[in-house]
Amino acid sequence: MEFTALLLAITIVMLVAWRGPRPLALGLFAAVMIACVATYLHHATDTLKLSF
Repeated sequence: MEFTALLLAITIVMLVAWRGPRPLALGLFAAVMIACVATYLHHATDTLKLSF
């Protein structure tokens, strides 16, 4: 679900970058990048419950 939200946010940022003011686009881009890094770190630090 969070990946769908990130994809939607990236799409919105691209539309703002195409039509909107530059500072707004850069601010939204920074916010989405922080959200992407936070999502990555959340999933990269999960311990895997493997049993062999």
